[in-house]
Amino acid sequence: MCDCQPTRRDLLIGAALAAPALWALAGSASPSAAATTSVDAAVPAVEVLPGLSIFPRDAWGADLPPKHAIASETPKFLLVHHTASSNLYHSARNTMRNTYFWHTSSDPTKGWPDVAYEFFVGKEGDVWEGRAGALAGPVRADATGGSQGFAQLVCLMGTFETVLPTAAAQEALVKVLAWQADRFQIDTSPGATTSFVSRGSQLWPAGTPVTTRTIAGHREMSETTCPGNAFFPQIAGLPALVQAQRAAWASVTKPAVRLGRVSP
Repeated sequence: MCDCQPTRRDLLIGAALAAPALWALAGSASPSAAATTSVDAAVPAVEVLPGLSIFPRDAWGADLPPKHAIASETPKFLLVHHTASSNLYHSARNTMRNTYFWHTSSDPTKGWPDVAYEFFVGKEGDVWEGRAGALAGPVRADATGGSQGFAQLVCLMGTFETVLPTAAAQEALVKVLAWQADRFQIDTSPGATTSFVSRGSQLWPAGTPVTTRTIAGHREMSETTCPGNAFFPQIAGLPALVQAQRAAWASVTKPAVRLGRVSP
C-alpha cells in the first residue's frame, strides 16, 4: 500500500500518456471493475444529499480507532488524492483497512493518528468516511511530505498514472467535492483561488505564503505524482462540474441526518 509519495514503484510506471477531456478515458479503467460488488460495508451508508450517500467510519473501521486525538480544521480548499494501490481490488473495506495500518505504522514518513484522508471514493462510486470525525465536521488531515494545512482530502481508491478512474468514481468525486464546498462555503467557480500560510510540506515550507486553486491535486502541495499523471490534468475541469452539481442541489430539501461522531 502506498500513500501517494513518489516511490520506486512510481518511477517504474514511467511517464503517462497525455489524458483527454474528463470522463473520456473512463472506459480504459475498466479492468479495475470486479464482476461482483467490492462494497462490503458492515454499516449502511447515510444519505447526506440526494444522490450522495456516505458509508460512516464504522462501516470499515469500527475496531480501528484513531491512535490519538485529531485536531479540527479551517478548510479553505479541497485536495484530491489517490491511494496509489491496486485498481483490481476486490474489497473497498480491505483497501481502507490496509491504508489505516500503513498510515498509522512506525514508518518515519507516516505514524499518523489515522488514515490521512477525510473521504475515500471507490471504483463503484461508493463514498466512505475516512479519517474519524470527518462526517461530523472538519478534521485536520495528514499527507506524505507534510501537510500544508487548510484542506479537506478526498481520495480515489486506485492508481491513476496511465488510466482514469471509472465514470462512477469520477461522478461520485464531483458530488463529494460539491457537498464539501457547500458545507464549508468554499468558492469553486472556475479560476477560484485561496491563500494561506503553509504549516509545512516539502513543497511549501512552514511560514510560506501559498495561493492555490480551491480544487487542487496533492502534487500541488507536496512532492509527489499523486493523484496520478493521467488524472491530474482533469482536475482543471472539476470546478465547472462541481458548480453544476451545487446548482442542482441548491433547491432540494436536505435530508435531516446526524453526520457521524467527532473523533476522541
